[in-house]
Amino acid sequence: MYEIKRMGFHSPSIATINRILKRNDLITSSSVKQKKGIEYPNYFTLVQQMDLVGPRYLTGGSRFYFQNIIDVENHHVGVYPIRDKSSQTLAKHLAHFWTVYGMPDYLQMDNELSFRGSNRYPRSFGIVVRLALSQGVTPIFIPPSEPWRNGVIEKFNYNLAKYFFSTQMFSSYEDLEEKTPVFYDFHNQNHRYSTQGGKTPNQIRSLCQEHKLGPINMKDYIPLIEGSVIFIRFIRSDKSLTILRTRFTVKKELIYTYVVAEIIVDKHVLLVKQDGIIHHVFPFVMPVD
Repeated sequence: MYEIKRMGFHSPSIATINRILKRNDLITSSSVKQKKGIEYPNYFTLVQQMDLVGPRYLTGGSRFYFQNIIDVENHHVGVYPIRDKSSQTLAKHLAHFWTVYGMPDYLQMDNELSFRGSNRYPRSFGIVVRLALSQGVTPIFIPPSEPWRNGVIEKFNYNLAKYFFSTQMFSSYEDLEEKTPVFYDFHNQNHRYSTQGGKTPNQIRSLCQEHKLGPINMKDYIPLIEGSVIFIRFIRSDKSLTILRTRFTVKKELIYTYVVAEIIVDKHVLLVKQDGIIHHVFPFVMPVD
């Protein structure tokens, strides 16, 4: 439907499009492969996932990235083309999404350095984490090299590439910026998800939408005062748990399982939990403003 409307033609109804796709055997169901027998902590609610896609290149060699944010509950998305992946740029667009759409309880990301902070000062969180904590949002970092743990946004990333970026020619970065909101607005208004009863993101209201970010100056320094930051990690046979370049040794009962490693910022401790049970409490000193 998006492609038909983009070409300037009148689109048939979704029901008609669906019948045509079925008649031509073009509807397939996808499945995400998971490791069997290993329980993953998926009990978090009111979650948004954020990801960085790129670099991508326009004709002439202009480089850019897509910063994508999605509400896991109703699949409402925000897409932001960015020229660089500086933490200041990422935080600015995250703040915009929270201002116009709403804030979650948890923001789930991969281990992209721009999301987290700095390797030079690994325990000093950057502005993305500081923004989240200042608003009562808990950052969650998924296990390294397991992108499927952010499966909702990974699926959207695929659709963004297939149905938007790969189907059009963009005369400039400014042209890309102008056309991107048209695509994600169309997605939010028209894309129907079987997981939500065939309804579109705009037809389902998420609790995230009840709490919007108020006025905030992203040029101001955001202090780090309190809150929690979560790292989900898989424990291997060496019983090693590495968080922010610091290694800890956990009990053998946790070998070959996933644990939730939670830094309590103002308490300077690292809790290692599984199924709500605290197995370790490690000192974790870090700078707090």
